Amino acid sequence: MTRRTTWALVSATAATLAVPAVAQAAKKTVYMGTPPASQKSFGTTGSDVNAYFPSNVRIRTGDSVAFSPAGFHTVDLPGTRQQPLAPFASTGKKVAGLNDEAGSPFWFNGQDELGFDPRLTRLNYGKTLVRRSNSRIQSGLPLGPKLRPMTVRFPKTGLFSYYCNLHPGMKGTVRVVGKRSPVPSKRADAARVKRQVASALAVAKKLPTSVKPAANTVSLGADGKGGVHYFGFLPENLSVPAGTTVRFAMPTKSTDVHTATIGPMGADQASFGASYVGKIAGSLEQPSIDPRALYPSDVPGSAVTLSPTLHGNGFWSSGALDGFARSPLPAASLVTFSTPGTYPYVCLIHPFMRGRVTVR
Repeated sequence: MTRRTTWALVSATAATLAVPAVAQAAKKTVYMGTPPASQKSFGTTGSDVNAYFPSNVRIRTGDSVAFSPAGFHTVDLPGTRQQPLAPFASTGKKVAGLNDEAGSPFWFNGQDELGFDPRLTRLNYGKTLVRRSNSRIQSGLPLGPKLRPMTVRFPKTGLFSYYCNLHPGMKGTVRVVGKRSPVPSKRADAARVKRQVASALAVAKKLPTSVKPAANTVSLGADGKGGVHYFGFLPENLSVPAGTTVRFAMPTKSTDVHTATIGPMGADQASFGASYVGKIAGSLEQPSIDPRALYPSDVPGSAVTLSPTLHGNGFWSSGALDGFARSPLPAASLVTFSTPGTYPYVCLIHPFMRGRVTVR
């Protein structure tokens, strides 16, 4: 080793030791859903992942987390003694004057009119916020293209949980430690995300064939480890004799919400939007949601017999269902098919989910 090389190493060491013990505040990224670079990998599986990537991070006091939009998800950091916001809330009005195609009032006239909780329409994308124990921080609905991350700075130590308002059970955590405590490097965090994606993809590839619904039962999607959710009906096509009662049911511990809805919906996807069912589905993209999109078409718990003349046009809907134990929504709905024929059905929330019941 030359004298010049030795002097260079000594100088470099001295410069390193001169760096202050307290490093500059850092920022870590959490993707709100499947990371964009990995989304194509899930395209052929029919599944997506209702999870944050990485699902937990460790930072020092004063550091920040950038929550980057990567799907139809939110981030809700409740304040002390608060719960995550439910996606839907009363608009303060009552459903009134809504009749079916036979001219009879739907049962939910007089019930609360529902819409997205107005607090979820206050968007914080592109903003930097500070986590305080007594106040809620939430991203709002991911409305609009090219949304920028919501950045949250954490000035105090502790374990902070956050939730998606749209997918029950979707949760992540931020652990904030002291300024001198060790935290994973960016490379280590990236490796964890890579492993999380690989694990989810392996689940997604097997998920559709892993579900075996009971006789005369249709599963509204399928759920696997790590928040993986299959967006399809299982079975997609069901054949039953006339008089059969079919159960449309959400998977246990599901992280999504679906409906099973039958009625006039056009011959193809192009004509769906202008159809009776398509217009109901379209209201879910508007501030004012059609009550038929969330409420079941018939009184909950009642015995319903479907025929082409039910509600004047063969309309039946389960209403919004989910399989999350703490949710007020039901997990299943029953309907009896009395008349031979073919009955296409759709999820109003995810209209690309389609199935068919053939009654013989």
